[in-house]
Amino acid sequence: MISALTTRQARHVIEVVGSSGTPPEWGFQFFSAGLESYLKVIEEDYLRQFIKDGGSSFKVVVGTYGGGKTHFLYSIRELAWNHDYLVAYCPLSAESSPFYRLDLVYKSIVNNLIRPLSPDELLSGAERGIGAFIKGVYATMVEALSTQNIAADAISEHVKALAADSTRGIENPNFARAVRLAIEALADDDDDRFELMIQYLTADGYDRNAHRQAGILQPIERGQAFATIRSLVTWIRNLRFRGLIILFDEAEQAGSMTSRQKEMMLANLRELVDQCGSSAFANVMIMYAVPNEQFLTDGRSPAYEALRQRIQTVFDYTNPTGVKIKLDKLATNPETLMNQIGNKLVAIYETAYRVSMPTDQTELLVSLLAQEASERAFGDIGFKRMFVQALIRALHASRLGEPREIDEDFARQMMSTGEEPEAFSFDEPDF
Repeated sequence: MISALTTRQARHVIEVVGSSGTPPEWGFQFFSAGLESYLKVIEEDYLRQFIKDGGSSFKVVVGTYGGGKTHFLYSIRELAWNHDYLVAYCPLSAESSPFYRLDLVYKSIVNNLIRPLSPDELLSGAERGIGAFIKGVYATMVEALSTQNIAADAISEHVKALAADSTRGIENPNFARAVRLAIEALADDDDDRFELMIQYLTADGYDRNAHRQAGILQPIERGQAFATIRSLVTWIRNLRFRGLIILFDEAEQAGSMTSRQKEMMLANLRELVDQCGSSAFANVMIMYAVPNEQFLTDGRSPAYEALRQRIQTVFDYTNPTGVKIKLDKLATNPETLMNQIGNKLVAIYETAYRVSMPTDQTELLVSLLAQEASERAFGDIGFKRMFVQALIRALHASRLGEPREIDEDFARQMMSTGEEPEAFSFDEPDF
């Protein structure tokens, strides 16, 4: 599989992993390990048929900082794209899109909406968001009409009719009108009107005069957020897409929230869980990834209890309907898992820098670092991030430094991120 990587792509993977310890948006699959059992169940029990046939589901993904949450969500996105779903991977934070502000959560969804993409399209970022998606919908409409012996000068009116049909039954009339007018603007080659509609749909501002003149009478605010998310779901379903997979990646705990904000966040999550059991959310799967489930369940108010009851069941390959996906319960031993990941990263590194390293020495290096990382892992700090950063650091030292013995002392030095490494290199020339 790694043989399919180009030098440029491999270099991108190493740069991201080595600098931040986070997986790249594309390329993570070349060093995935240990997730197969969970991914197989999600694919077979949900993506292959259930969601496509009108089902819906909500899952909570629990993983420590650096414990693989983002890597898992990227893997779900890749699977969903393989089955032709639309996906919105949405990083959440207290500053940009806190879950107690559903209008900002909606904004994150539409700004990160992506159809199945090639690696280069994904890395470019140009095909991300509802604006790019609407342009793709318009292009598909034109292409389909062009095969039906419709005169070129009549295609525009047929596109407008299809746009109107796609918005039937949508709950939020302002959302429906903005979508229809955006497609019509493309048909009329009216860039200014298209951008005005996208400004509204992405909640980037409400121009009282311009939007009202277009018949859009109300901005997307907190009170309309759920209705607008449901409207997005209905529109995607009307367009005959297989469904929408929403992946929320919560980067922070809720410690900085006020009591009222926490209550609102819990109420929003509870309602989202309930929505996934209704027909309004047909063809939708939502995953909400958190570093610690306690901030969702360890309160005494009715809001905590209501949410706790909804997310208490645990997902695994024998209970796919369980809600909580606990990444620390994966069957693979952590040290074994890191050895698998590490050996794959070594192969990517060799491709990225066009070097060849002795297998026995790289395997020893990976093994020592895996052992050291597993001994250092504690609390809410995941072992995977510190391990991959240390491994890339050690491989750099190998490529650029002087020979030295690979031993436990060197592994400890590589894991101590604040220290300058004592340089070494493998006795193997570049090719």
